[in-house]
Amino acid sequence: MSVSAGDISLFSYVYGPEPALRTVRTLGDDTVPGVAWTPPHIDEHPRLRPAGDASLTELSTTGVTATAAHRLIWTGHNGVPVLDEWRALTAQLTGDDSWVLLFENTLTNISGAPLTFAAVGGGLRWRGALSFTGDGPSEVRAEHNPPARVVLVGDEYNPPHPPLRSKGNGHTIAFRHAAAIAAGPHDTAALAALARNALTDP
Repeated sequence: MSVSAGDISLFSYVYGPEPALRTVRTLGDDTVPGVAWTPPHIDEHPRLRPAGDASLTELSTTGVTATAAHRLIWTGHNGVPVLDEWRALTAQLTGDDSWVLLFENTLTNISGAPLTFAAVGGGLRWRGALSFTGDGPSEVRAEHNPPARVVLVGDEYNPPHPPLRSKGNGHTIAFRHAAAIAAGPHDTAALAALARNALTDP
């Protein structure tokens, strides 16, 4: 699937069977390099695999936003279900040359046993110079990589950094991150404010 603003494809996302965030672009139609959404990492099952139906559970749009959501079952190497993940991506137009990509996901333990998250919830990652993996306190990191500028913000209510222990079946943890993406030089604080507004909007 892809989300576009006019003639510009803002991002594309493959939601099954191997979910992956593909090309992300600015409103100036420039590629933002190296973006990915990494899978969950847990000590007890170091090599999780997606399994089952990955069909969309939501596909909606307003005048300035578009949202896609789906569920994933992650299994261990032996094929036993370990995690039930819900994830959603929302694109929100915030100006003539900026937009926000909101990432949300929940992880529910369905393994029948306690789990230890080595890197909380997987994470949003810009591979290379810029990354936000959700493994620290709420923070902002900015990188000016012409022709794009990106500011990443973690929700203040995200769980703390690892190690995080899931008590057992049915225990759910939730994460929210926002990336403000602009074409050309922009003030970091202003972009961070756009990302935080996306996190606080109902």
